[in-house]
Amino acid sequence: MRVALVIAGRILRQRLRDRSAIIFAVLTPLGLALAFAAVIPDFTPNFHVTVAVVDGDHGVAAQALIQGPLDGLVTAGIADIKTLASEADARTAVSADEAGAAVIIPAGFTEAIHNGTPTRLRVLGGSGPTSREVVRATVTSFANVVGAGQLTLQTVVATGGTVDASSLERIRTALLADSPIAVTDATAARRQATLATFYGAAMAIMFVFFATQYGALAILTERRVGTLNRLLAAPISQGSVILGGSIAGLLLGLLAMSVLVVATTVLAHASWGSPPLVGALIIAAVIAAVGISTFVATLAKTVEQAGSLNAIVALCLSAIGGVFIPLSQAPEILARLSLITPHAWFLRAIDTLAVPTAGLADILPSLLVLVTIGIVTGGIGLVRARGALVPA
Repeated sequence: MRVALVIAGRILRQRLRDRSAIIFAVLTPLGLALAFAAVIPDFTPNFHVTVAVVDGDHGVAAQALIQGPLDGLVTAGIADIKTLASEADARTAVSADEAGAAVIIPAGFTEAIHNGTPTRLRVLGGSGPTSREVVRATVTSFANVVGAGQLTLQTVVATGGTVDASSLERIRTALLADSPIAVTDATAARRQATLATFYGAAMAIMFVFFATQYGALAILTERRVGTLNRLLAAPISQGSVILGGSIAGLLLGLLAMSVLVVATTVLAHASWGSPPLVGALIIAAVIAAVGISTFVATLAKTVEQAGSLNAIVALCLSAIGGVFIPLSQAPEILARLSLITPHAWFLRAIDTLAVPTAGLADILPSLLVLVTIGIVTGGIGLVRARGALVPA
């Protein structure tokens, strides 16, 4: 182990002195993550509309509309009600964007409902189609309830029945009262990271493959320049040389991802979640990247081939794994295919950590998959790497 650590330290010093490696493995993903976070900010719904109401009726039905569905918008925090005296005032308010929409309640509205005669509510929309549609849907819902009551009365009369005054009053009261069925909207706990966090994580898992490759490439470099012969001539086992390269790749990957986590947290206000859990996830992701990079490096005969092949594999896995677009916006077939990549499992765990109550059990599947990928591919790569230790 001591010899492996010495070899790892030597590789680390070489890489840290190589400014291009630092720029490509650390600064480039950081710059891209900050750029994506700035150009594509989080969309936080902040809808609010002022609804102008012209009550030309002042009857029970008009008050039921104002104090019922329209007041419900106020209670929900998405609207303010502004009472105006005339339709002309409402049109002026909408035209001047002082109101997003207006509801015109005609004179005789309550009487028309009581008599079962046609009447009309009008909605004036401003420049924002969303405001108009929200108010229209609210008014339409009220009209549907009233229409259902009128249909009930008409059906009773048409079938030869009679409706006395007390029954009619109970029906009217029921129509204008709150619904006996309560509908609640329970919003599920958010399981999606902010865009700043997503792109920070996406760039981290994509570029960590370029950081971890340097450990594997160091063996090929030693072989090309001839220093590998001297290492093998010394009392150093092949396993120590291979292990030293793997340790160097692991430490470089941890450094690159840790810097990215801290930098995006400070500069882009990314929220990664619980530090111990994020730390465990980073270690698992780097293990997966080291394993794949080691295996890929053994498929090439030269340093240049290994670097190019690793870049191709890293970019292909990134595209499949949802690095460039969130998998929630991708076709279902891509979402399923992404599960073969460590990228998807890493990003899935990052989304899970967006929930404040997330614990180790919630990200354990991702941790196990990432470590398994690293052990399997790395084990195959380490066996194959013995062939690279044969002097050229």
